[in-house]
Amino acid sequence: MFTLLKLIKPFLLPPTLIAIGMAASFLLLFRKKQKLGKTLLLLTLVIYYLLSIEPVAYLLAKSIEGKIDIEKFEVETENVEAIVVLAGGVQKKDGYRPYHELGEASWRRLWHGIELYKRFNGKIPILYSGGSGDPFDPVSVETELAKNYAVSMGIPEDKFWIETSSRNTYESGVEIKRILDDSFPGVGRHKVILVTSALHMPRSMRVMKKVGLNTITSSADFTIGSLSLDPLSFLPSISSFATSTFSIHEWIGIGGYWLLGRI
Repeated sequence: MFTLLKLIKPFLLPPTLIAIGMAASFLLLFRKKQKLGKTLLLLTLVIYYLLSIEPVAYLLAKSIEGKIDIEKFEVETENVEAIVVLAGGVQKKDGYRPYHELGEASWRRLWHGIELYKRFNGKIPILYSGGSGDPFDPVSVETELAKNYAVSMGIPEDKFWIETSSRNTYESGVEIKRILDDSFPGVGRHKVILVTSALHMPRSMRVMKKVGLNTITSSADFTIGSLSLDPLSFLPSISSFATSTFSIHEWIGIGGYWLLGRI
């Protein structure tokens, strides 16, 4: 099921859908179906343009990030057992890259987790969760790499826990609960501070609730700030297309998890 879902997902996202739309429109034009081919080509180009401009990307991201509640640490942190940081991706040593590197999202999540650790004077351990999400490359290096960075920044090894077997957000939730059950036996419903990217937070917090955890959300890696329009905002850009794609990816993830009963 895990591999099947990984193979299906690209066909629901803009890059693949736009490529299919372009190929289909050219095929129709080649077969002399001019009207239908031109209509499909125009529709594909319009969708690409809209997803590539800042106002549309902003609205798509806001539809998810706008659902996040502001954390209330001053009243809610009593009995918190762990600062849970969800893995966000890694670039492995390969080719011209001489060593493993955490991805942008992973760095921002890790750094925010360390900030929270220091904010609470080292009393709450960090639990970094996530194995390999690639069904064709099961070897995970991210969590160990994150731990090495954290230790080099002064976090004691016994205060930085790792979980390496989960392959997606739901499996992370299950594994996190198992670790907390073992570390804090007899506690009915564990309480954690959850750190992940703002776009990923709504799905993640629902997963944690589903598996039986109480969560205080503390987002990192925000996609949007305020919308400030200028002429460049209406020109296609890689960053806007990426934001639109990531936002649609999360909506698909939320819908898929709902259908599977994971949230």
